[in-house]
Amino acid sequence: MRREEARVNLLLVESGRSVGGTERVVWELATRVPATRFRVRVWLSDDRGMDEMAEALAGAEVVVDRVAEVESRWDWKGMFATWSRLRSLKPDLVHIHHVWPAADRYLSMIARAAGVPHVVVTEHITGESHSRGQRALKRDELKNADAVTAVTGAIVDTLVRDYGIERSLVRVIPNGADVPDEEREAPLARRWRERFLGTPLKPLWVVAGRLEEQKGHDLLFEALVPLLRQGLDFTLAVAGDGSRRGWLEQRALSLGLSPRVQFVGQLDDVGPLLAAADGVILPSRWEGLPLVLLEAMARGRPIVATAVGGVADALEDGVSGTLVPANDVGALAAALEHLHRRADRAWRLGHVAAEVARERYSWPAVVDEFESVYDEALGFATVTPEAPSAARVPPGREGRGR
Repeated sequence: MRREEARVNLLLVESGRSVGGTERVVWELATRVPATRFRVRVWLSDDRGMDEMAEALAGAEVVVDRVAEVESRWDWKGMFATWSRLRSLKPDLVHIHHVWPAADRYLSMIARAAGVPHVVVTEHITGESHSRGQRALKRDELKNADAVTAVTGAIVDTLVRDYGIERSLVRVIPNGADVPDEEREAPLARRWRERFLGTPLKPLWVVAGRLEEQKGHDLLFEALVPLLRQGLDFTLAVAGDGSRRGWLEQRALSLGLSPRVQFVGQLDDVGPLLAAADGVILPSRWEGLPLVLLEAMARGRPIVATAVGGVADALEDGVSGTLVPANDVGALAAALEHLHRRADRAWRLGHVAAEVARERYSWPAVVDEFESVYDEALGFATVTPEAPSAARVPPGREGRGR
């Protein structure tokens, strides 16, 4: 049999409507899994917020379909269209990436009905399915999947608690972060600092993420007010876009934070801005494992973050960063004051964070972990979440570097 015929038809599915951490994982898998072993296809939402990613994947020679998510049990037309697509494509393995626990809740069932032999499910964020029917669909999906992975241990806890899945059946595979190209980023970082006049007495702080309720920008703005009253100066660069941008701009104005809070919009590359920062702040109400956290760690930035989701898995309070309770404006304000007054200590924590990022989080390692999961699902290897071990080496992986 020729190698071309032996390749695995891998379908990656994600229904997010804007580009974030989940979409980045799909991108990395689609562009990094070895073409000698996998023929990759990606299903993305037909929402306009995904146009740029679809074009980028197509530019990387990855086949992309824009497929609307089936969101209702009464959407028989959508179910039939999805079933027909799957019957036509005949994927060997469908890997569903849940941007939210209840997202794509009908897809696993439709895939089985269409004869898809193997399904892998990855959970990217904590949360609950909202109805009894959604919870039943979720339990069915998890029970029938060939493999289930989660980006953090905190998500595993919710799957065990809410859906009764055995903890040993869920494999934790974290997100990754690119190793920063310091030579390329340095001049760009200097421009950011010059733009905002960053100095030791007027630090540049960065918050990067979608401008949505989840990310807690409003809590951060409230926490900054006491610092102004104490005469502490700063600039906060807000990177990202979303449905709450207009409201947040007005909120910053009403709290007297203008012009210290600057909205810089969605950036194609947030790395140079992170590299320019004297501190990176993540005030989220809930999270999975945010990529911006890992990217800030990789750059050795001082970090103040809420202890939600997988943030506490990656960041150790007082060792590699500062953690505060979610929704606690007072605790966040105190941490920011400490960041301002004790910048030397914060930088020491940032250096530790960089070491952790290099040792524990990298995209090649993440992709290799998922390839091992695929091998298990396809019957090429025997791997358990606790003790991976290869029963036999699948075709194409002989002598493959790790």
